[in-house]
Amino acid sequence: MRNTSTILAIALAGMAVAPAFAQRTEPPTTPPPPTYGTTDTTPKSFSFADLDVNADGKVSKDEAAADARLTSHFAQVDRDGDGQLSQTEFAAGHDHAGKPR
Repeated sequence: MRNTSTILAIALAGMAVAPAFAQRTEPPTTPPPPTYGTTDTTPKSFSFADLDVNADGKVSKDEAAADARLTSHFAQVDRDGDGQLSQTEFAAGHDHAGKPR
């Protein structure tokens, strides 16, 4: 009878410990969001009309904020230093492909 009790105790202990071994130790990984075939990471280049949101004929620093490349060199493109880009200043600051010079 003593052997039966010992075997039963070992079996119960094994059943109690088994779930702990079955648990994952690392957190589950979340798959990346779908890209839907878009892998182009090139920053978008905006036209003057795209950026001139209020259609006043000038692009302010706030309006230029949509174009990271333009924002990074806004002061260089703003030749007269008025804090806004005219269409002429904007065109002079971009090459034919629409990229900042």
